[in-house]
Amino acid sequence: MVRLATSAVTAHHNVGLKENAVSLWGDFAVSIANVAPSSSVAYTLALLVAFAGHVSPLAVLVTGVAMFFCAMGYASLNRWRAHAGAPYVWVSEAISPTVGAGTGFLNIFVSTFANVGNITLAGAYLLFVLFPARTFSSPVTWIVAAAIMGLLVWLSIRGIRPSVYVQTGLIVVEYSAMISFVVLALIHESSGAAGATLPSLSDFTISHAVNGVGGFKGLAEAAVPCGFLYLGWEATAVLGEESTHRNLNPGRAMLLGTGFLTLWYTFLIVVFEGVSSQAQVLAHGADVLAYAGPLLVPGFFGRALPLAVLIAVIGTCQIQMIEPSRILYAFARDRIIPGVFGFINRAHQTPWAGLLILAAIPPVLLIPYLASTSANHAIGDIISADGMFGLFMYFVIALSSVWFYRAYLRRSVLIFLAVGVLPLLGGLFMGVIFFYGLTTQTAVVAWVSVVGVALAFLIGALVVWRAAPTSRFFADIEERRRADRMNEPGANADLADETP
Repeated sequence: MVRLATSAVTAHHNVGLKENAVSLWGDFAVSIANVAPSSSVAYTLALLVAFAGHVSPLAVLVTGVAMFFCAMGYASLNRWRAHAGAPYVWVSEAISPTVGAGTGFLNIFVSTFANVGNITLAGAYLLFVLFPARTFSSPVTWIVAAAIMGLLVWLSIRGIRPSVYVQTGLIVVEYSAMISFVVLALIHESSGAAGATLPSLSDFTISHAVNGVGGFKGLAEAAVPCGFLYLGWEATAVLGEESTHRNLNPGRAMLLGTGFLTLWYTFLIVVFEGVSSQAQVLAHGADVLAYAGPLLVPGFFGRALPLAVLIAVIGTCQIQMIEPSRILYAFARDRIIPGVFGFINRAHQTPWAGLLILAAIPPVLLIPYLASTSANHAIGDIISADGMFGLFMYFVIALSSVWFYRAYLRRSVLIFLAVGVLPLLGGLFMGVIFFYGLTTQTAVVAWVSVVGVALAFLIGALVVWRAAPTSRFFADIEERRRADRMNEPGANADLADETP
């Protein structure tokens, strides 16, 4: 393994990721595109209503604020070091290389497993948009989904800059469609037809549970799928080496992204939860927006809403390949994993081998997934489990940021709040929801969550044990820790490091 990593790094020593290729707008676009609001609402709306009833928007708002606090921790760590392997580099420095590597692999798990559900939805929605009156077999859905993934990996290899251009175009189309349907939904809800109801301030007040739905317990349970709802805003953290103002813009984009998404998601949920009766919303599950489109605009133009979902899924599929490909590339460059993941396309400066491997995994896993007769139920399990992975990842990184800057916190009240208290609150919120979710989710989801997190950190421990004797990455961490022990721990943590 070490010999392969060494030869790969040597062969590609003069080729790296393309610097200054992504502007602040590009970082912001990647952050919100990876979250894919339209498809995430399609995934989670019915789950939120099932748990929290009409006060689902309150759960979305509270979770969004906590995500913003976590993003403050990410931004402070990015200011210290912009790196393609941001999750494992930051946590390795703050806590330990073993925990850092485990966090890096957990980030890879989150993106890759989410893409299994994403390409399923992409294939199904594309077929629905093109042929709304027909049903298709699982093999056809798989072929369409695999073709979409093939196109996206080709685009990703062509470069980060053209990928951002495409993402921007997808965002414009997606948000134009969603805004149009929000207006139509509000007009429809004002009529009260078919149980439709207009948004109300009561949607943000905690009431007693009705028929077991709602109340404090319902809000807490709804926060778990909210983890999936916001999952992905951190993607721009790994683009630091490719960004302009690398130590500032990715952090700014994450703060802008989580702030914007908190308002946008809350607005979308409060509108679309009332588009029909709660019974109809629950009955259509992950297809609720496909149901809402023709309900609001019968005929051809009713397909625009599922088209927005399709565009969102396609966008997030690409970013969820790009994000882990950078982490794997950084792992290989630091000689922690086999060097094949560090192979760079010389013309476009993208990690082509990692992208191809990551693109192949979801279609392969999709085969048994589509063969299951309980696919609809499995979608809910995947959403909840992947959201749980994300909650634990945000928990670890947010708390790591506070620990990393522990000495720096004494410099002013503002720093104490912005770098200490608020990221700590955000991280603790994610941790509490993760562990609460283990007690409230189905046994399958709870076991998948525990096993997935444990597996990520076990792999992290194994690769650190194998690579530590030869990787300069670990030696550098130890040297900095010796220097800190001689001075004040974390005293220089606010100094940006411009070298990956």
